[in-house]
Amino acid sequence: MANDLLPLAPEKTTFVTELASEICRRGWRVPALVALQSGEPLAFLGGQLLFVAEPALSLIVPPQWVRQTAQLLENPSAVNALIAQLEASEA
Repeated sequence: MANDLLPLAPEKTTFVTELASEICRRGWRVPALVALQSGEPLAFLGGQLLFVAEPALSLIVPPQWVRQTAQLLENPSAVNALIAQLEASEA
């Protein structure tokens, strides 16, 4: 649990900002916030599911985005940073 409190690496912070921006651009800000906040304890499982679904999702979105999102969901600090970024960006 001590790793959960570590600050995010700069590349992860950049990805969180890009992901939040893309979520807001598509109009998914509120649904994303609801899902992230209510499902926070299950975020790790969501990350694992993304790893499994990566081949299919890669047909729709770039594979590196799927991988980075899965890794983000496995890190509670990154999930909290994404929530904070989404809350800060008033659509």
